[in-house]
Amino acid sequence: MRARSRTGPTLPVLSLSMILLSACAPVAGSETERTICRELRRDLPTYSTRDTAETLQSGARFVTVFQAICQ
Repeated sequence: MRARSRTGPTLPVLSLSMILLSACAPVAGSETERTICRELRRDLPTYSTRDTAETLQSGARFVTVFQAICQ
């Protein structure tokens, strides 16, 4: 699993989620949304038996943000 910040998803992920979630109208299906989700999907965490509790929590936070944006 790639190293992530101890405090949660990286700033670009948070900024991106804030932009998408604060829009006045849903943008479901737009080319922009598909592109964003495709790029985020590339960073979805993978898990290993050697993951620590911290890396598991970080991965779970990333998945939560991904699901909120790309569901």
